[in-house]
Amino acid sequence: MKIKHIIYFITFALLTSSCASSSKLLQKGEYDEAIVKSAKKLQKNPDKIDEIKTLKKAYTLANNKDIEAIKQLKMSGQPDIFDRVVMYYNRLVHRQEVVERLPDQVLSAIGFIYTDYSMELIKSKKKAAEFFYAHALSLLKTGDKMDARQAYNELARVKDYFPVYMDVDSRMNEAYVSGTNNIIFIINNESRTVLPEEFESELLKISLKKLNKQWLNFDTYIDENIDYDYSVFLTLRKIATSPERVKEVHYKETKEIEDGFDYLLDENGNVKKDSAGNDIKVPKIKIISCHITETQLFKSALVNGTLDFYDNVTNQLIKTQPIASEFVFDYRFATAVGDLDALKTETKQIIGLKPIPFPTDLQIIFDTNEDLKSKAKSTISANRKILLY
Repeated sequence: MKIKHIIYFITFALLTSSCASSSKLLQKGEYDEAIVKSAKKLQKNPDKIDEIKTLKKAYTLANNKDIEAIKQLKMSGQPDIFDRVVMYYNRLVHRQEVVERLPDQVLSAIGFIYTDYSMELIKSKKKAAEFFYAHALSLLKTGDKMDARQAYNELARVKDYFPVYMDVDSRMNEAYVSGTNNIIFIINNESRTVLPEEFESELLKISLKKLNKQWLNFDTYIDENIDYDYSVFLTLRKIATSPERVKEVHYKETKEIEDGFDYLLDENGNVKKDSAGNDIKVPKIKIISCHITETQLFKSALVNGTLDFYDNVTNQLIKTQPIASEFVFDYRFATAVGDLDALKTETKQIIGLKPIPFPTDLQIIFDTNEDLKSKAKSTISANRKILLY
């Protein structure tokens, strides 16, 4: 059992033991939880007779249970039992560590005798590592990817026991390579549009390496030394551009502004006063306006197709998903006649801009590239599970 598992085991015992009395835990057969509960109380008050009795019984029963489990495993004669044997020895060791920190009078009362499990633990670890290593090597010989992945995990168990063990690192690398599915990403243009080489090369700059995870490796350029398990085709089926459209619109924008003030008069024609005796003024409102001539340029490109997932071993299409990207060229510029202060902020931003030429068909198609890459990457990521087997 890994140290982190032991820590989890002890932590779980601590949390569980806080919910019930030690004697109740003992009755339910939750011996380690009862030990932790009693030990905590006896640290504060070593004279609690009931807790001493509970601790003694729980400690004895827990140890006897684990020792018997070890005995039965060893008697089975099976080569794969030592990982579990190590687990039981670790439980004995950590249980003993909980108890041996108690005051001497408690240890004396429960008849505590320290037991050195280190030699048995080391021998069991060696045998567990030997089994995992040998079994991993036999799995690697099958040539099966799932076996290679299991071999990798078993070699990782060897490293848990002994970080330096024969050629375990190189064997793990071998298992990782053997267990990894390799996927090639390919552009397939089935539209009737001839695309420049730069379009495909830009698409292939898609960063699929970020999609790599354990047992999956994506390439965008074929490596002759790799047999690819799957192919993902970005099949372009339709590429279209809209006509260039120019539209001129005329409109007026107005705005109310203050333009001086008048005095507020009463019915006798006298200036009204406020409560402080000051003349009451009323702002004059003036409407200003500006006439705008706006020119709108519009052109769009649409690229659509499918992402096709192929199993190269069976030569079967396993999934296809639609994909589409649109880029819109939408440019506006305008001239204004009148009071510019009447203009809205967004209108002011296009006043005085110079006309620009429309992008060519190839340019605007090329501009769909980034969106197409992003959508392809997102779709592949969402379908990684089908590429694992």
